[in-house]
Order: sequence, then C-alpha cells, then structure tokens
Amino acid sequence: MIEALHLDKQKYPYGCCTHYVDSSEIEQGKSYRADYYQVFWVKSGRMVLHIDEASLDIAEGECSFIGPNHVYSTESDSSFELMLLRFTETFYCRHEIDIRFLESCTFFDNTSQILKFRLHASLVAVLNQYHQSLAYICTQPFDELMYHFAHNTVERVLLFSLKEVIDSTSRTLATHKKADHELANHFRQLVKEHSKKQKQVQYYADEMRISVKRLNDICNTIFGQPPKKIITERLLLEAKRLLQHSNMNIKEIAFDLMFQEPTNFIRFFVNGTGMTPKEYREQFRI
Repeated sequence: MIEALHLDKQKYPYGCCTHYVDSSEIEQGKSYRADYYQVFWVKSGRMVLHIDEASLDIAEGECSFIGPNHVYSTESDSSFELMLLRFTETFYCRHEIDIRFLESCTFFDNTSQILKFRLHASLVAVLNQYHQSLAYICTQPFDELMYHFAHNTVERVLLFSLKEVIDSTSRTLATHKKADHELANHFRQLVKEHSKKQKQVQYYADEMRISVKRLNDICNTIFGQPPKKIITERLLLEAKRLLQHSNMNIKEIAFDLMFQEPTNFIRFFVNGTGMTPKEYREQFRI
C-alpha cells in the first residue's frame, strides 16, 4: 500500500522544512504520496527516482522536484545523501501572485516527465546557506517576520530553479508568447483540480474565457498535445494509481473518478491502455 505523507504542523509550524536525509532513512521501493511540494538535491551518490510510471537517474550535484499528490519511490545500489526542501501550498500561497508563480513552476507537474538540472557551482554555496537558515527557522515557534523571511527564501530557491530548468532545457519564454505560457499553465492547474468532475474541453475553455480552438492551439504548441489528451492522461494516471495502490474495486474506482457507469470507465481505460482495469491490476501485481 502507498503511504500518505503530511507535514507535522506541530513540528514544523510554518508548513515548511528542510533537512538532510541519507539512503538508510528511506525504505527503497516503497511508494509514497505527499500532499506538499518537494525540491531535493543529491549531495552525494546517485539514485533512481520513480514518479508514477516515469523514472529518472539522478546523480551527485543534480536537483529535481516532486509535486504534491504524485506517487513516488526511490531505489539505488549504493548509498546517497539528499538535501530535501518541503513546503505546503498553504505556506507558499499568500495571495494571487504567489499562486500564479507556483503554477508557473511546471517542474512540479510530474505527469509527463521528471525534470532535473545540475547545480551551477555558484548556486551550491547559496543553497547551503538557504538550507542552514531554513533548517533553524522552520522548527521554531511561529513568528510573522520569520515566516516572511522563510517564504522569501523558498521563493529564491524556486526562482533559481526555474531559471536553471529553462536554461538547461532551452525552453525560454521567448519561444512562445508569455500570455500563452500563462494560459497553458492555468489549464494544467485546472485539469489537476477538476479532471474527475469535468472531462470536456469546453468546460476548461469557458473557465479560461477563451475559445476551444485557442486552447487547442496553445496546448499543441507548448505541450505538443491537444487538451483532450492532457485531460485523458490525467484521468488515466489517477485510475492507474488507484488500481496499483488501493483496495478499491473497479466499480468503486469508476464512481470515484465520476463515471456514471462502471462500463463507461472500463471502456475509457481500455481505449487508453489497451487492457481492462482488471488486467492492468493483475499485471501490476505480478
């Protein structure tokens, strides 16, 4: 079974924490699902990170990300040490500007791929300094001034990360219109929040106050996929998670994903994967 992780508000009253973790503290191969954001830097050794059905080898000096509610596990044939930064959405999102900036950090959306980058030498010293400051602040009783200090420190880490990821993947905002990127990020966020209940592209276009054609153009240009496929992949991902990590039967999963009839869910799953939910569950367990 998958283990759900939450930040202990009594231990970390700010909703943020950072600490070093070595491989002996992580049960390798065990699946976790956290309700917070994670940035981690491999200080020594190397590891393989599995998020849902994607995997990535991460070596010493490289940084990567895990968004909330993604199922993940790690494995390695040698020892490793990580610096982990964890924070909740409540901690970061003080107002609309924070919400929009966090949405722009697309490296937390691990649905289609896991991103990593190698830390520049100048950034290593900065990250160490931030870690030391946050490690002390986040275990202290809540203080308004220190909260803003912690928030600004995390924001700097995300800004550095966003710049490094953009540079390393050569995906600059100049490639497409900035407004299109903002709309694309908004769409992905809406899909994460509403895909169980809302499966039609028209709903998302209406929410964003643009036409279906414009939404199709934006998604095809920036994501290389039409919006319908993005919605479908999100639903399939959630269905696979439930089949792999829950004891819910097929009918219960169908209703959880808001399908009116289990047969509709089975047909949807077969079209997306080429196998029935029962076959997928049996294959995964084998």
